[in-house]
Amino acid sequence: NNHPTVKPIALMEYLVTLVSRDGATILDLFMGSGSTGIACKKLGRDFIGIEREKEYFEIAKKRFNYSEIR
Repeated sequence: NNHPTVKPIALMEYLVTLVSRDGATILDLFMGSGSTGIACKKLGRDFIGIEREKEYFEIAKKRFNYSEIR
């Protein structure tokens, strides 16, 4: 993962639980490598991610398919 500001999943889980309830939908306007999306999946939240950089979007897709979600 060569994204310059990858966030720890545990940190994003903590932040998502601070600002939302079970079943909420989280919007991440700057998705980057997808840490927030992975945290949402683990916590039972829906997730919408927006990323303009194709390289980072591809990193996020791979992380969603193969990562900490399992």
